[in-house]
Amino acid sequence: MVESTPPVTAGRKKRPLWTRFVDIALRAAHILAVSVLFGGEVFKVTASQLLPFQHLAVVTGGALIVSEIFHRPHWLTQIRGLMVFVHAGLLGLAIARPDLAVPCLFAALLVGMAGSHLPKNIRHWSYTLRRPEE
Repeated sequence: MVESTPPVTAGRKKRPLWTRFVDIALRAAHILAVSVLFGGEVFKVTASQLLPFQHLAVVTGGALIVSEIFHRPHWLTQIRGLMVFVHAGLLGLAIARPDLAVPCLFAALLVGMAGSHLPKNIRHWSYTLRRPEE
């Protein structure tokens, strides 16, 4: 009989499972909020109707950033951290320049999707170390 052993992580402790569920819930809420904002801008919904979703997008996005930094402080120096700040900058520009809201929100969605689906070795590339870093 062969016993299975848990995978060995290179000096990294596994984080509690509940934090993964919190991250998933935050990410889902963030995607929903930004999607409503984008759809609202495309279909010319009034700004007052979109304000709660704008607040939700900012709060959930900020919470996701804090969560990432808490779990992996070096995240800021990786491509994935850089892409999040590009994403957030586009959302900020959409708020500051309502005339550019649709193209900025569209670009923010593209950056967010691309950043989430890049290969791991690219997402984890550290521009300070010039190599992937977990």
